[in-house]
Amino acid sequence: MENNEQLYDELCLSIYNTNRYFHRLYGSVLDKYDLSYLQYMSLLIIYKKESVKLMDIGHELELSSNTLTPVIERLVKKLWIVKVPSDSDRRVKSLKITDSKHKIFEKILSDIDVIRDNLMQKSTRSVQSIISENQELNKILKKLIEDKNRSK
Repeated sequence: MENNEQLYDELCLSIYNTNRYFHRLYGSVLDKYDLSYLQYMSLLIIYKKESVKLMDIGHELELSSNTLTPVIERLVKKLWIVKVPSDSDRRVKSLKITDSKHKIFEKILSDIDVIRDNLMQKSTRSVQSIISENQELNKILKKLIEDKNRSK
């Protein structure tokens, strides 16, 4: 059992470090634009869908509105996004990337593409297999969390 415990600890540390390394690697691009990784991910979702609600971003990133609201407010303050009232319900706001930042965000995406392509060239495994295994692990972890929360 001791060997399994050690392997498990190594797995946890490895995943933790992978997350840190991605943040640091993306930071080499994002720092120039005063963007955090979470701000970038929020902008990416808005960019891909052109216009979204806060809850859509929360759903994609699996984060609560309490976590995302300050992130979105900073992006509004930095003039990256605007809140556009819905035509049908003025209380509902959609988030859009501002015209002035749209081209800048496309430059960021281009710089991130270079990083991604370089990483994929150096990898010995397909991206899809890595994603599949990671998603499977995430499902198991989420199930364990749900089970633990239910037993409280």
